[in-house]
Amino acid sequence: MSKTEFLESIEEELLKNIDSRVKLILETGEYLIRGGGKRVRPLLTMFSCGMCGGEPNQALKLGVALEYIHAASLLHDDVVDGAEKRRGKESANLLFGNGVAVLTGDYMYAKALHIFSTYGTMQMIRIVSRAVMDMAEGQVLELSRVGEIISEEEYFRIIDGKTSALFAACVAVGGLAGGCTDERLLYEIGLSLGRAFQLIDDLLDYVGDGKKLGKPVGNDIREGKATYPLISVLDKIDVGYAKEVLGKAKVSDEEVRRLRDMVLEAGGDYETKRRAQEEVYRVKTLLSGFSPGEYRSRIEEMADFIISRSV
Repeated sequence: MSKTEFLESIEEELLKNIDSRVKLILETGEYLIRGGGKRVRPLLTMFSCGMCGGEPNQALKLGVALEYIHAASLLHDDVVDGAEKRRGKESANLLFGNGVAVLTGDYMYAKALHIFSTYGTMQMIRIVSRAVMDMAEGQVLELSRVGEIISEEEYFRIIDGKTSALFAACVAVGGLAGGCTDERLLYEIGLSLGRAFQLIDDLLDYVGDGKKLGKPVGNDIREGKATYPLISVLDKIDVGYAKEVLGKAKVSDEEVRRLRDMVLEAGGDYETKRRAQEEVYRVKTLLSGFSPGEYRSRIEEMADFIISRSV
């Protein structure tokens, strides 16, 4: 199957399983799904299944369930952040209200659990349940440190929870569906992929094109979040100014621009890209434990895409 065919099957399955008897949940869920997305998580689940000797379509429903978990987290995150844009469109919470957005997210979490209880195994349910707990912990830890400069160690604790844990679950679940038994190896591959993804995501908030991203750049600074581009150059910038800006309840566009320029002039973009490349190198090293083939190559290509993406 081509990547386009994989994506078509994922989109069809995503829409088919949003089958609530409540019209507003249907509308909110479909609005978010039709809003687009790279579908990295279901693709990763299916490719991992294929790499381990299974038929990728065996993992389609499981991958879709994992995408529902991701979608639910987006709905909840946008409410927490008071977001007004998601992928260049009005956010679901702005359009339907915070209450509906939160409860539709709850529905998607429950739908994912239902799919896993039907098509998965107890081992998979344990992995996914742990990932959802890690995601919540990562988000709460990030919220608790808003307005503060954090260490590199704490940064990775946050992103391992809020992003990498679900990537790790995708590779682990897909691999188990395909017949692999080394859950730890699969998990570590996904963990590093997720780290690379979030590092580049945080970099794009400094160097990306707001129109392509579908949201304004500099949002992390506005929200008081210290991410890797800033953390990596703390010894080269005016830390006092960074603390002052991150600690403000309302940050001006000029302050955002000045802090971004300060970080970039100090090489924060280079350091972040370098750190993401280290994670991708680790992914490829771990993948070398699997026989060469189409689906291992697809995961390697996905890792390269994560490093090179501009949106």
